[in-house]
Amino acid sequence: MSLVDIISACFGSGSGDSGGSTLRRAPYLDANEAAQLPLDAFVQRSLESAPSALEQSNAFTDIFRKHVDSGAADFARVAHVVQDSLLRLASNDTDRATAQWACQMLALLGEREKSGYHPPGLHGQSYAQVAGADSGEWEKQHRAPPAVIQPPSSHQRSEVYIRTFFFPSEESFSQLIGFLDSAQRTLDICVFNITDNDIARAIVAAKERGVEVRIITDDEQLECRGNDVRRLQEDHGIPFKTDNDPEKFMHNKFAIIDRRAVWTGSYNWTVGARRSNNESAICTNDPAATQAFSGEFEELWSRF
Repeated sequence: MSLVDIISACFGSGSGDSGGSTLRRAPYLDANEAAQLPLDAFVQRSLESAPSALEQSNAFTDIFRKHVDSGAADFARVAHVVQDSLLRLASNDTDRATAQWACQMLALLGEREKSGYHPPGLHGQSYAQVAGADSGEWEKQHRAPPAVIQPPSSHQRSEVYIRTFFFPSEESFSQLIGFLDSAQRTLDICVFNITDNDIARAIVAAKERGVEVRIITDDEQLECRGNDVRRLQEDHGIPFKTDNDPEKFMHNKFAIIDRRAVWTGSYNWTVGARRSNNESAICTNDPAATQAFSGEFEELWSRF
């Protein structure tokens, strides 16, 4: 049964106001209580209490968003809970509110799926690309398609991905730019050095569209010729911190967008790494990995 069929069950001939059908009385659910529920229970009880969910729509929407943004939501399971609840509850008047709130939650899921960075799947030779198609006439290099680690089971969340990228490759570089361009709320960057002006432009573009950008970098690299970090602060107000320790390197190379996807690997954000070096990187939205890198960034930001 499709979602359209499920929603239609709430408005079909058996759920009209006429014909002597019994109106289902919906229990009241307070937003404070709803906020304490695990996701499955929240979905089920908010559907059972749809009129009160709609009365407190902003609060209930925030609760649902937090579940979704936590990265722990199994969307297929949520869809099953919604389906089961709608089929069980479909009756009369109250079901209009039930269906309306169900649609709001599913729309939020759809909004979440459309946002964020979703690298394309790999097909054939899609990543056997020319590395040096710029004015510098860099030598053309062809690379084999990088491996893709798929989720172990089709029953697991299909939106979890891990992608591998290798350099030099302009196609891999375009994926890094696409990753940065997809940031909507936050962009936390922790890299040894930034000298590639195309990357700097992508960071500025994120700032200009309202993304909160922070940069952690190495103190010695900050003073190197061509480093973009200080200019990003002076010209665009993007804050940065350094390790401020000449005896050690801040040698990380990772970035997190919206606290739900991470890019990391050997790849420095420099022209040399882009065009000459043999480098590798991965991108993933795995919740455990993203949470770990977000925690490390916050720890370094507070320490530096």
